[in-house]
Amino acid sequence: MTAPGGINAREQDFDSYYAREIEPALVGLEAQRKTRMWLVAGLGALGVAGFGAVALLAQMGRSDGPIALAAFAVGFCGLLGAGLAYLGFAKRYKQVLNGGVCAYLGFEYALGKFDFPLDRFEPLLPFYQSAKLEDRINGRVGGVDFELCEGRFSKRESKWRALMLAYSFNKPFDGETVVVADTDWIGNALERFRQNGERVRLQDSRFEDRFEVFSTNPIEAGQLFTPRFMERIVELTEHLNNRRGVSMSFVGNRLLITIRLGSAARRFEIGNVFREVRDGKERAYNLLAELELVTDIIDGLGLADARGT
Repeated sequence: MTAPGGINAREQDFDSYYAREIEPALVGLEAQRKTRMWLVAGLGALGVAGFGAVALLAQMGRSDGPIALAAFAVGFCGLLGAGLAYLGFAKRYKQVLNGGVCAYLGFEYALGKFDFPLDRFEPLLPFYQSAKLEDRINGRVGGVDFELCEGRFSKRESKWRALMLAYSFNKPFDGETVVVADTDWIGNALERFRQNGERVRLQDSRFEDRFEVFSTNPIEAGQLFTPRFMERIVELTEHLNNRRGVSMSFVGNRLLITIRLGSAARRFEIGNVFREVRDGKERAYNLLAELELVTDIIDGLGLADARGT
């Protein structure tokens, strides 16, 4: 599917689409919101009361009886039910807004229960122990197929988020070439240990200062990283204001990119639904702006060019 007129959509066209497709669905959800939030508040209060009763029984020395067990069950189920009720309703808002904006652009949006090749991105991601995938968006822009997914990762006490993007590339690769940030001697040594292929040195001091390149086909890597392409990669990291958080891999007919975010940085979120959603159009425009990342990368790296460099 091709985005109509590109992601930088004309304001008038989108306003008309929003009024016709997205706003009525938000109005329908708003009619249900107060009832659902009262349910969330009631379940939350029940949970607090249950755990309060557990604390009181513990002070009375009766924490191991059936009454304490029942109070604990009430507390646990109440808070769990409140959380599930809130998240379920928030997801409905998210599906309407994010799904509506993506549909306008000709993209497909999935909030959960989707397949995504996370294992293909592992050479680009820091070591992690757990991962949770959230939004998945795919489509076609300027003749380039893309797939985007946001992930939440953790390792011991460290938590972070990352955007993972896969683009079709018009030059299939015989080997695998990986580009990761040049950090410090410890980080670089770890990358040399875990990456396949050998370290490739390129004749661009600015690029070499920021990145480490590994490839199972060094000759192919040397042909891929032309002076202009290396310049474009550096310019892209500056445009994203993320000089050390961007990694990429060239494998098969795909360019894979990860952009590391902080633990609190979240994309494609709709905000709090406890309050009336009066700024639906503003939130929709924010989503449009966030999705400009897709074309920023296509334009910045020249992926739609006939040569791809």
